[in-house]
Amino acid sequence: MEYIKEKALANDEKIIMQPQKSKIPLFWKWVFGVLFFGLLLIPLIKAISYSVNFATTEFAVTNKKVVEKYGWTSIHCDEMRLEKIENITINQTFMGHIFNYGNVCIQETNRNNINFSNVKDVHEIKKTINNLL
Repeated sequence: MEYIKEKALANDEKIIMQPQKSKIPLFWKWVFGVLFFGLLLIPLIKAISYSVNFATTEFAVTNKKVVEKYGWTSIHCDEMRLEKIENITINQTFMGHIFNYGNVCIQETNRNNINFSNVKDVHEIKKTINNLL
């Protein structure tokens, strides 16, 4: 969460929530990567790629905006002001429902999206954002 704290916040801005990615999808990527190692290394490469994505993605909900940062060698940071939020959608798979993780898609009035993918406590994230609106 260092990037968002150091570079994406205004002086009077406070972080309200820092959604964390769930480790369950990461675990399954590695299980399949190791089990199917002989299939041209593709599952293992996908597991490594997902691990880098897992380690370099940050999410934050502040008192003024929603922030998503991802990337390692080239960093991409999306911000959406709270007053521009039009819709919040939650997507959960069966496993996500059991282990309490999923995707939160936040839509802006001009149809730009910020996606919190594979995060824990999706309903709590939605509730927090709705309370700030």
